[in-house]
Amino acid sequence: MTVKIDIISGFLGAGKTTMIKKLLDANVLGDSIAMIENEFGDISIDSNRLEESGVEIKSISSGCICCTLSGDFQIAIKELIKEHSPNRIIIEPTGVGRLSDIISTVNMTKKFEDIDIDLAMTIVDALEFEDFIEVFGDFFKDQIQYANVIALSKTQLTDESKVNNVINSIRDINPNANIIATSWDDLEAKDILDAAKSNKENKDICVHDGYDCDHEHDHEEDSANTFDYCSIETMKTYSEEELTSILNSLNDPMYGKVLRAKGSLLRTDKKWLDFDFTPNNFDTKEERVKTIGQVTIIGKNLNKDSIRNLFD
Repeated sequence: MTVKIDIISGFLGAGKTTMIKKLLDANVLGDSIAMIENEFGDISIDSNRLEESGVEIKSISSGCICCTLSGDFQIAIKELIKEHSPNRIIIEPTGVGRLSDIISTVNMTKKFEDIDIDLAMTIVDALEFEDFIEVFGDFFKDQIQYANVIALSKTQLTDESKVNNVINSIRDINPNANIIATSWDDLEAKDILDAAKSNKENKDICVHDGYDCDHEHDHEEDSANTFDYCSIETMKTYSEEELTSILNSLNDPMYGKVLRAKGSLLRTDKKWLDFDFTPNNFDTKEERVKTIGQVTIIGKNLNKDSIRNLFD
């Protein structure tokens, strides 16, 4: 039986994990699901958030699914199939990975395993789109170009004019993908899946004839060289006001260019808070008990000592 592969891609903080949780919680993907979680850094924040969904998760950390990690990625697929016989494998790549690299690696793995790409979805943050296009150019566009469905996140936090401008820009990059622009709060998971599945002409796209690593190592935007990360583990307690102040401070250039921050921290009343930060938006919410407080910061030219002092 062919194992379906769903790739849920998207740049830093776009909402990949939120989308996956929405689909899993609504049970629209069927039974026997496994997952590969690829995080940039050495703390698996998103894996921890998805544990309660009851899927088997394999984590690949400290890099992107490309070049040197493509072998680890293929092994993860083979092990999941051998050990758990899933009907479907969801891949959540790091926000600093190229969708074309992931598709290439899956296509290579098809030579050895009976798998097929069912969805190649990219989540696009409507608030950050213009800045990311300007700063990261082709690197960011790659995630849009190779998707067969694009879901805009945070559309409820901006006006319709900006959303329409984002849609038009996406159409210039990828004229064929289906676009989901309605706020996710207003959509059932089945609506999202139906929209995604109605357009799969690009699912078998062969990005490279085989797999050539030279393009990545010679490219100035290689994610392993372009992005920094800083990880923190702590049992320090924070008031909600303190955490809000810290997250607001991350926009200060003294800490470097912070593109994404996420984690779980202990509040002063001994409740746990999950937080998600991007430069134009952040939110916090109460979560279940965690074994330790964890923070991951991703960006460019990070001042790691100052960031650690900020949280300390």
